[in-house]
Amino acid sequence: MDQAAEHAVGSDPAFRFNPRAGLNPLHEAAIRLADGINKPRAKTRDLMNLLLCHGARAWRYSQPEASIHLHLHPHSRRVPVKLRLR
Repeated sequence: MDQAAEHAVGSDPAFRFNPRAGLNPLHEAAIRLADGINKPRAKTRDLMNLLLCHGARAWRYSQPEASIHLHLHPHSRRVPVKLRLR
């Protein structure tokens, strides 16, 4: 890597490009499993938390959308409140 490209990326580790940043959670889990064969730094607890969070998120998004319409007392002169929960 030439000096201009290195300067553009930066020497601070916090600003380096992370190739795993945009991966699907299941794909990331597969990569972590593969890394675990060669590198013991991938922890089992971390992997299980990743898979459990992915399953919980998938379940939440599979639920139907809920709507709540609140009727307020007519003497309060306020507009009814509508809430949509996803």
